[in-house]
Amino acid sequence: MRILAVDDDEMILDLLAASLGAAGFADLAIAASAREALDLIAAADRPFDCFLLDIQMPEMDGIELCRAIRRLPAYRSAPVVMITAMSQRSFIDRAFAAGATDYVTKPFDPMELGTRVGLAARLVEGQRALAEKSDAVTSLQLQLERERFVDLNEPISIQDVDSVIDLQALENYVLQLSRGGLFATSIFAFKIVGVETIYSVSSPIDFRYLLTDVAEACSTALAQHEHFIAYAGNGVYVCVVHGRGALDLEVIEGTANLVVEEMALTNSRGKPMAVKVRAGSPVRVGLVRAGRGAVDALRVAIANAEQDGPRGDGGKWGESWGQFRLA
Repeated sequence: MRILAVDDDEMILDLLAASLGAAGFADLAIAASAREALDLIAAADRPFDCFLLDIQMPEMDGIELCRAIRRLPAYRSAPVVMITAMSQRSFIDRAFAAGATDYVTKPFDPMELGTRVGLAARLVEGQRALAEKSDAVTSLQLQLERERFVDLNEPISIQDVDSVIDLQALENYVLQLSRGGLFATSIFAFKIVGVETIYSVSSPIDFRYLLTDVAEACSTALAQHEHFIAYAGNGVYVCVVHGRGALDLEVIEGTANLVVEEMALTNSRGKPMAVKVRAGSPVRVGLVRAGRGAVDALRVAIANAEQDGPRGDGGKWGESWGQFRLA
């Protein structure tokens, strides 16, 4: 795997080279600034597979560099790991919104860094396998129709919708937040009602467009809240929302469905698609110390959205609390 590390601190670049070399990642190029990095990317005879970016750099910081890399067609899905001393949530949010895949704070443990880059390497291998599969068919349309685009349960990537990131990136995001304590954070999920039937009668392209449109509706419904959303498969969108007030899920669900209705969705044959979403019971996270507790909360929120039936007394949403105060 070919890696480009960008940091204006020469000692950090030396430490990265030593740590990655020990972990088996010796194909490393380095740059001391964002401008130098972009020049290396433009001049590369073969593309980079993964990027390690510092945030605090002169002229263009690492978040802006991440955004610039994502604008390059060849690097829309390449793993981007932020390696920075900035642990504040505002920096973490900006990084993931710009397209970061993972976030590691300095001082970093060399073994942990090797593990995180190893995860990125597996992502690259999966993307290569998918690219090879795509190259084997002469038409994207034929590929989509033959393979039904993706398995219904697969957590696919949804592009170009504000605050919507990949599921793996969302897991990394909540893990990073948990290291400093998750305060006033709610996690819940939307589910497309009757998604199995919709999937069975939709063409692959229609289903892809549907997932993107519903993601946009969910993001619009949460526009008044700080949030990130990821598609988790099986018609479920898991949402991480910040704020001390209780979420009015009745209003949020109603807004999402109103937006979907106003979209007047149709399939490629012009036939209307009747689509509604349902919000599952939220998981209210008070304080989660470093560990997998936050990711467990994501799983519970997804499971809540998968459940049918009433949402507690009077049709209201219940909330899950203390089980995520984990060590």
